[in-house]
Amino acid sequence: MNVLRQNLIISLNEGGPVTGVAVCYQSNQELAETIAQLLPYQAQVINTRTTSLAELEWCDQVSHVIEVYEPDKPGYEKCKLERMGMLQRGCRILSLFDWQKSYLTDTFWGKTDYRELALKLAQIKKALEGVDTIHITSALGTDISFGVTGRQWIAADGICSSNHLAQMPDGEIYTCPIEESFNGVLVIDGTITRSWLPAKPQRLVFEQGRLKECSSEFRSYIAPFEPEINLIGEFALGFNPAYRQSMHNISVDEKAAGTVHFALGDSYNLGINQCNCHVDMIIRHPRVSTFPAIELPYF
Repeated sequence: MNVLRQNLIISLNEGGPVTGVAVCYQSNQELAETIAQLLPYQAQVINTRTTSLAELEWCDQVSHVIEVYEPDKPGYEKCKLERMGMLQRGCRILSLFDWQKSYLTDTFWGKTDYRELALKLAQIKKALEGVDTIHITSALGTDISFGVTGRQWIAADGICSSNHLAQMPDGEIYTCPIEESFNGVLVIDGTITRSWLPAKPQRLVFEQGRLKECSSEFRSYIAPFEPEINLIGEFALGFNPAYRQSMHNISVDEKAAGTVHFALGDSYNLGINQCNCHVDMIIRHPRVSTFPAIELPYF
């Protein structure tokens, strides 16, 4: 667990001074306690399904929160409310979504240095900010084009920040396509939020940012989120070289170097769509071209 400990320390320290850490869990107390024991800071383990952080005497000492959450399990809505309260207090948040014991091993983390990753992502983000249009194709039939002129790009580098939610593992750069420019076909052959890996690739047809055609299987999957879910909300590129095989966890798989993912639903304030649903979908072996052309490592 030495590599995990090192990565956690980098994530917390690089974002500002650490005065205290709340390790908040939804159901996996054992994992939360293991993570807390790795930290060289004052750390408390809290079940946020049953306890409000604001009511604790030491709440004012907490500068960082590590979340050990499972979004598809009961109690996550309460956990999100606790997150909002801590953000309002100025805390920095590091989210560990759907973690398993295998994520504690050094092998899982590979040789990714998060300081170096952050520098690399910053350079790529700067290049992407000069791009006007993007064209994605794949051997399975993906063929989609869209504009990004004027849209904000975010580098998710795993470093705790006051202006966005950090994750671990991390390593993606994302934006929201200009909705009306988003036309073509996506063939999804990777994980779909949160852990669905379809037996057959899913073919989705878009017109002006809206989902027009899909399989009955996919339509059933997104039915609980109709109608807001039908509008495109995100495009992202993965740059973390430690992950190449599907882990059936969207929060890991979408970071894999050489993959791209799109999301239906909420645009994280980067586009038009604002709603309470966000379904990520990974294309594992895309071809990416941009105008103006830029160099993109792993693509």
